Amino acid sequence: MNIKHPRAFISFRLEDRWARDFLKEHARNSDNEVEFIDYSIQDPIDSSWRTQCKLRISQTNGTIVLIGATTYESEPVEWEIKQTLEQGHHIFGIQVIDRETHPIPKGLPPESVIRWDFETISSRLSTWM
Repeated sequence: MNIKHPRAFISFRLEDRWARDFLKEHARNSDNEVEFIDYSIQDPIDSSWRTQCKLRISQTNGTIVLIGATTYESEPVEWEIKQTLEQGHHIFGIQVIDRETHPIPKGLPPESVIRWDFETISSRLSTWM
């Protein structure tokens, strides 16, 4: 796979899609050369979703987990974290509300979780190349 700029898979709960949209918009407005990929679902996960999600993760440098109030309860997020780690990709989490600390999803290393700060996010992504 020949990637010229970071490609990040975004893992999140649908209730936090505003954070995904905000992250993508900020990256575009800041002229960051980052491509964001996700595989949002509204139906229960099945083997087809797992196959497609695994492929999408494999086409990235790593995963950003957006951590909201209920992210830790999400089976798909937990599965995406596990897939990212199994594929040996980079991973970090972002607490989506700056002044709140939400529970960290299973499998995500606590030391990899940061606060919502675009400079720090960009710095982390720059290490992926």
